[in-house]
Amino acid sequence: MKNLKSLSTFAVALGCFVLASTSMAAITDAAYRYGPEGRGIDNKIVDGPTLKVGTYNIGSARISNVDDIAKAIMALDVDVLSLNEVDNKTARSGKVDQAYEIAQRTGMYYAYGPTMDFEGGQYGIAILSKYPIVNQEVVKLPSDDQEPRIVLLAEIDVPQMESSLIYMNTHLDFNENHQLQFKQIRAINDLAVANNSPQTINHFTTKVKILAGDFNDTYNAQTLAELYRYWDLVATDNPYDMRSWPASNPSADLDHIFTNRGQQWEIQDVTVYQGDDLNIKWADTSDHVPVIATLKLIEQ
Repeated sequence: MKNLKSLSTFAVALGCFVLASTSMAAITDAAYRYGPEGRGIDNKIVDGPTLKVGTYNIGSARISNVDDIAKAIMALDVDVLSLNEVDNKTARSGKVDQAYEIAQRTGMYYAYGPTMDFEGGQYGIAILSKYPIVNQEVVKLPSDDQEPRIVLLAEIDVPQMESSLIYMNTHLDFNENHQLQFKQIRAINDLAVANNSPQTINHFTTKVKILAGDFNDTYNAQTLAELYRYWDLVATDNPYDMRSWPASNPSADLDHIFTNRGQQWEIQDVTVYQGDDLNIKWADTSDHVPVIATLKLIEQ
């Protein structure tokens, strides 16, 4: 599971067949390229930037503290990172604004999306970025009578990228019957094809999009198969390499990174850190371990 270098395919085993991103299947849904904004764009081969991105469930720093979390994130040296289970001034976290404090310690920009009020503060998700976040928006997902869930969108100005990057973070429901997860994933897909466009981000469908977070399900689950219509999973060919929970002995791949199928990326590296990689004791930092990928944009 350590330091898996020079991955040159977007392929991920799905049951008994493989989706290969290097030979993208045709998308028949016209709304995918030409949404209600009426501003479709042609595929364009680019010499785009290389980005190191990832997702990390920090478990509200209950196992460790914001100093340890920040130290771990600095060791990862990422450009953009999703954070899940982030407290904002809750009693259990000592009234600390965790996203702000982690951003201060790492020297990164941040966006925070509260999902619910909790213990005198808020509980939610966040995005950290080395590059300026010029806009952010919270989109509520179907939650029925369960814990509220959202997608946090951060619009980021990335050097050498013609359009801004939309980095999307989510933390889906954990439910045995998966029906609520299906609703939430379909809502995310509606965003991808602009059936439910964000209110503050212009020309959403034409911008580069990456989706990452804690999906509370494995790569081969029926729920995640719904995502593969519009998103490509960033992973190795071996799903055992991608296990991210529990940190003490990972057995389930719950944390994932996806690229939108409106673009193509070359996957240069995917690493799931564990043990004492990077001189960080990951099991003593959170109950999840981080999933990190290095991607080069080759078609925008």
